Amino acid sequence: MKQSISGGGRKRPQLNIPYENLHLDPLNPRLPEENQGKDEVSICSALYKYFDIEELAFSMKENGYFDEEPLVAVPQELPIYFSGIEGDDLVKNEKYLQYINDKKTQFVVLEGNRRLTTIKLLLSDSLRNQLKIRTFPEISDEVKNDLSVLPVIIYPSRKEVLPYLGVRHITGIKKWEPYAKARYVAKMVDEGVSIEEIQQQVGDRSNSARKIYLCYQLIELARHEFDLNTEKAENFFSYLLLASGQGSIKDYLGLERRIQDINLENPVPKNKLQNLRNIFSWLFGEEKAILPVIKESRDITDKLAPVLRNQDATNILISTRDLKDAYEISDGAETLVIQNLIKANTLLRKSLGHISSSDSDRIKEELENLSNTISNIHKLLTPKSE
Repeated sequence: MKQSISGGGRKRPQLNIPYENLHLDPLNPRLPEENQGKDEVSICSALYKYFDIEELAFSMKENGYFDEEPLVAVPQELPIYFSGIEGDDLVKNEKYLQYINDKKTQFVVLEGNRRLTTIKLLLSDSLRNQLKIRTFPEISDEVKNDLSVLPVIIYPSRKEVLPYLGVRHITGIKKWEPYAKARYVAKMVDEGVSIEEIQQQVGDRSNSARKIYLCYQLIELARHEFDLNTEKAENFFSYLLLASGQGSIKDYLGLERRIQDINLENPVPKNKLQNLRNIFSWLFGEEKAILPVIKESRDITDKLAPVLRNQDATNILISTRDLKDAYEISDGAETLVIQNLIKANTLLRKSLGHISSSDSDRIKEELENLSNTISNIHKLLTPKSE
């Protein structure tokens, strides 16, 4: 009987492959959006810029490559001859084994791109020159020889690697940043895997895969509907995760309260799309120097969520972008008036000990103004006669 679990009975060939035959993954979930699908030099540049390659280079300079951590790769172009053969049968297929052992076969690395980038930069003067890297660790001939051929576990296709990546980077010990996780889940869905299957594969018991996929879909919707630059939303993905979990924000976006009930392929109704744009503007700001109204993550739970429970407070936020003013009436205008009267009375009581008969006319003038304000409040509270 064939195994139905992702890891069982599927021992993959581990080969020693020259580093020149190994290529960086253009669909790496950790790559910034602008580098997705680019050429190898661009990908290498992005990984060098964002993922502290130099630190890893110093480690390899001292230790070489640890064979206990093989790379994981797939053939760059698997011949059509193998297309109808299932993965379990393919790894035992003699022609397939000959193909992956051929010295001309090229591979795309799906796990270990940071390590491979480091090795390419350590071994290639021309690549460092292309990227204008002036200083980089220099390695001995012994380390060069060690890095020139690398241990690699070979999978037949990207789809078969995805469960392993999910276990390792979503619920495992080497977690990716949130938006990279979301990209991974989206890729799995594109490959025809359901959210339920993803959760089962990675041991997700808290609906995290469903939550991050929802936020990924919100970003995609905002990008396509409004042509928004979503770079800040990707970089501050945790803000969107936090916001989408608040009941009042879900209501504002027209999302179902239970995450299991949300239609992940079409989460926001058409009549709520402008509200989605407002949420992105408040959380991440807009171009042309329009700043977000959120200054830190707790503003989402402590201020924005209460504001969106009250229509008057929401209207103030829309018209003024002043979260503080909007929050002040989020419990209703009457509550705000009472709070202000209490504050005023407290301050006046504190002032009693500082007043004497010789005080200036300025105090009397302000008292007159205060008396007029109190009189106006009384008039507003007195019912008008029929």
